[in-house]
Amino acid sequence: MSYKKKKVTLKDIALELSLTPATVSKALRDSSDISVETKTLVKEKCKEMGYRPNILARSLITNRSKILGVLIPDLRISFFSEAVRGMYEESGNEGYECILMVHDEDAVKERKKIEFLSDIGVDGILLNAVGGDENLELYKKMDEEGIRIVCWDRKVHELPFTTVKINDVDAAYELTTDMIKEGRRNILFLGPNTLIPVCEDRFQGYKKALEDNGIDFNPDLVLQTFRSVEDSYNKMTALLNTGIKIDGVISIGGLITYGAGKAILDKNLSIPEDILLGEFGDNTIVSRLGVPYYSVQQNPYVIGKTATDILIDMLENRKSYNDYEDVTVEYSILKR
Repeated sequence: MSYKKKKVTLKDIALELSLTPATVSKALRDSSDISVETKTLVKEKCKEMGYRPNILARSLITNRSKILGVLIPDLRISFFSEAVRGMYEESGNEGYECILMVHDEDAVKERKKIEFLSDIGVDGILLNAVGGDENLELYKKMDEEGIRIVCWDRKVHELPFTTVKINDVDAAYELTTDMIKEGRRNILFLGPNTLIPVCEDRFQGYKKALEDNGIDFNPDLVLQTFRSVEDSYNKMTALLNTGIKIDGVISIGGLITYGAGKAILDKNLSIPEDILLGEFGDNTIVSRLGVPYYSVQQNPYVIGKTATDILIDMLENRKSYNDYEDVTVEYSILKR
């Protein structure tokens, strides 16, 4: 039978060196009260005995955990995973660790995740918020308790949190305009277009591009879906079965685009000859369709890195949201 090995504690180090635990703790924190010789002795003994500090216990003393919480909607979308890579790399470079939480676009789940992050004492949260206003009071409460929040990709308009994202209105406008230049006049907007601010912005950009190009907005060419392949596939199939004329699709994200594209191909229609696809996020799942399509490359790594840099600067220098402006990251329209 194997037994769990006892973790080395400050008391163990102190006993070995005939010092008090308080002296060992101060030595590890480079306190000016402790001599250089004692600090060196303590650090060498810690290394020899395999001592690792208890992060949560240390945070009770310093009121800092050096841990950041990261909230994302979905693990399956490459846009989010690439943004998280930027966060992890930047936080690691600055001596912080990240804890990743997924809310699945569910406000109840998001509340539980945020409360958990608060309970373990994170210093700040990189928030990609659920749509709607159900958790606004919770965000405010976290901020009032000293947990700083920086938003990325999605802005919480009701609160002063700094946000890092692309200009989604401009990007949707440019994407729609590019499709119109290719002769597409019956362009479907696919995905949620309310509650989630980023989707609302993309919808506004789409409508403005139609207007500026002399195309009447047709509410029948707006298809609301959940952010899933299955829902997008089923609803796109049902719409195509009505016989409505569609020659282009602008989708708010990769899973939805993939589901719609699969439905189009399963109806023996050609992409892009019959229907041209355009999506946000440059998501790898869309490439599985094996067809050409337009994509808005949002530079998610830069978004994640920049948001993390702002949050850490805010924490290290005790700055407020008033010290920062929202950051707009460059995007590009790609033809895949």
